[in-house]
Amino acid sequence: MLETYITATLLLVGAVVGGYVLARLPLVRRLFIPTSLAAGVLLLVFGPQVAGKYFPEMQIPTEFYEMWSVLPKYMITLVFAGLFMGKPLLSFKKMWRLAGPQVAFGQTVAWGQYVIAGILTLCIITPLLGMPAFTAALLEISFEGGHGTVAGMTPVFHDLDFETGRQIATGLATASLVSALVIGVILINWGRRAGHIKTGGPVRVARNKVYYHTIVAELRKKGVSFRRVVTFRTLTSHLILLGLGVGIGWVMHQGILQLEAQLWGREGHKFFAYVPLFTFAMFGGMVAQFIWHKLRLKVVREMVELISTLTLTLLIMAAIGTMSLEFLVSDGLVFILLYGAGVLWILFAFFGLARRMFRRYWFQNAIVSFGQGMGMTATGLLFAQMVDPKNKTNVVEAFGYKQLMFEPLMGGGIVTALSMPIIMTVGLPLFTAVCAGIMVFWLLVGLLYFGRKK
Repeated sequence: MLETYITATLLLVGAVVGGYVLARLPLVRRLFIPTSLAAGVLLLVFGPQVAGKYFPEMQIPTEFYEMWSVLPKYMITLVFAGLFMGKPLLSFKKMWRLAGPQVAFGQTVAWGQYVIAGILTLCIITPLLGMPAFTAALLEISFEGGHGTVAGMTPVFHDLDFETGRQIATGLATASLVSALVIGVILINWGRRAGHIKTGGPVRVARNKVYYHTIVAELRKKGVSFRRVVTFRTLTSHLILLGLGVGIGWVMHQGILQLEAQLWGREGHKFFAYVPLFTFAMFGGMVAQFIWHKLRLKVVREMVELISTLTLTLLIMAAIGTMSLEFLVSDGLVFILLYGAGVLWILFAFFGLARRMFRRYWFQNAIVSFGQGMGMTATGLLFAQMVDPKNKTNVVEAFGYKQLMFEPLMGGGIVTALSMPIIMTVGLPLFTAVCAGIMVFWLLVGLLYFGRKK
């Protein structure tokens, strides 16, 4: 068994190396395809889904794919445990002032994904294609949430007997990530030619720098570390910290499950039983960080981000490499409808709403949220680097603080995790109506408050 694990690990390392080489080929490099995506595609091609059917002699043994398939749901728990560790915290007023427009835009896009998919499911997908009402949640789970959220919700899909939904969501997450990179590069090139990528005059740039350094100085006073030195001791201590966060999240999860079982669960009504562990790991990480500070230990943000990035790379690679392609035959039309609706909605938000919500640097702000809404956080940051490499607009800071007010709910947060159980409990019509109301609220905040604010 040990030999099998070692071989599986070496194959993953080989896939990473192959993905790195593939991602740096001239044609692929222009699309900024990440190594994790390229490595996942390589694993998929050499697995039972492709090579097993057309080139059996080149196939990697199926037993390794069975081992890798369980990695994502564990990796996402670790990622969510570190989601807010070491993140700089300011007063809500200052965060809202800096990131409010991005919060309004991001919330509008995310809730709109539920509305669009809900209407599609009610009118076409359920009555004509026979899919369950849960299908309406797949668009936000895959586009905003991504591979990690899909993997983390594997137990929910299993409990709801909706394995087809998990396959569709994984396919949507992959397609949306690729589309985000391709469309994003096209939009950035268009933005440059159209003159939308501006950083303001010398006065505005200087004011942004002063504001940025003021924030950094305030955070240093609060004990936030900005060290970039990676040591074995720091790495080990932060792995222990993340493990503590996962452990606390697990205890919280089990406690709520026991409480539910003793109360309304006796009558057969379950709700929190469908909530995945990674949601509680997010809060467990906050508690672990509080304990860490009480022990007078420091949390180095860069170290947490390094571990999270490596974990997310492994997660995406394993999720893509082990996903099933059977849904393309059995439920290909559902996939096309949801994918097309998701892309059209976010493009409408980019061209129709963004310039009316962001009074300054609308393109830079919109392209960052576009990258996250169709890809992942790293995609948004990549686009920010492309349109504002010297960070003269403070868009990156605004995006970071937006995550603090966005991710606890959407894109893998509480609402995302509870979306399918809520649909099961209240029904899709009511769920879609509530989502529409919340979407309109954030739309009005963006258009009437931030869009008109000087």
